[in-house]
Amino acid sequence: MNEPRTISDEDLARDARAGSVASFEELARRVQGPLVAFLERRFPSRRDAEDVAQEALVQAWRALASYREGMRWRTWLFTIAYRMAVSRGRAERTPAVAMPASDRLGDAKEGPPQLLERRERGERVWATARAVLTEEQVSALWLFHVEELPAMEVARVLDRSWVSVKTMLHRARRKLEPHLASEADWIIDTTRATRGRADAQEVCCDTE
Repeated sequence: MNEPRTISDEDLARDARAGSVASFEELARRVQGPLVAFLERRFPSRRDAEDVAQEALVQAWRALASYREGMRWRTWLFTIAYRMAVSRGRAERTPAVAMPASDRLGDAKEGPPQLLERRERGERVWATARAVLTEEQVSALWLFHVEELPAMEVARVLDRSWVSVKTMLHRARRKLEPHLASEADWIIDTTRATRGRADAQEVCCDTE
């Protein structure tokens, strides 16, 4: 017996645009955690991130008529959320903690000690990133490595050109390397191992 097909975010967004409240509620359920984790890169408290995430979802519901079929749903929503975060001004630069990508993408056979070690390592990576990089650089790294958006989609969220985002990602990783040593490699290797996309290789090239 075949397993039921999982409805894609884009199909749900299309149905929501047609008036399905249930489809939009499912979209909100799927994206709530990742959206808050992304916004925590910009705000000193989880409550602030949750508030902006909720506002972004409300705005997305109101603006569904402008959602174009075929557009990646998360890119569209994260663009709304990012611009809301920017409009609130520069947040206090204090470390924020969220589950790193490796916890979601790691080997399911790992036990609690291994998962705890990965979580602590991820916390150090992102806390250091917030301390030494600009907020825009941190946002770009998070969207690319954690949300797994292609560089072109990251550019859309940040309202930048594709070339400038490639350059930003390269410079951000190079700036992190002296502070993180092997942990900087961990961020990049996680992406390559789990995605294997051509654009992951492209942004490693020096575009200066």
